[in-house]
Amino acid sequence: MSPAAFIDANIHIYAAGRPHPLKKPSIEVLRLIPEHPQAFMTDAEVFRELIRRYISSRMWPLGKEVSRQFAVLMTSRVESVQAADVEFAAAIADVHPQLASWDLVHVAVMERLGLRRIILGDKGFDRLPGIERPDPGRFDDWQASLLSGS
Repeated sequence: MSPAAFIDANIHIYAAGRPHPLKKPSIEVLRLIPEHPQAFMTDAEVFRELIRRYISSRMWPLGKEVSRQFAVLMTSRVESVQAADVEFAAAIADVHPQLASWDLVHVAVMERLGLRRIILGDKGFDRLPGIERPDPGRFDDWQASLLSGS
């Protein structure tokens, strides 16, 4: 089975963070991974995002643990970022300037791997043609179809 969905950094940030409407559904998304490890993947850029976020907010001890737990959860499911991905991300920045640089890299990696789904809370991805964003806030509506490959 090829991966069904890319897992973004903000799923981990919501799951480990303060009370938020996406906290519980993000935890539920992460709970699916051990049961269906081949259905999910991420890239090395997600880990850079986690490090940046937790260091800049002066919460590195928590961030270090979040990163460690995610690395264990995603064993063998972390895709490297290649030079061609960065070049493609720069090219699509002209078309999608609303996306942060790290999100452009995720789109490039997803394109290389043939992935069309990204799980995250950022609605900016909703405007990207060919990309489906299962909303973590509506987890119950899409989890079964994602895992069945439909």
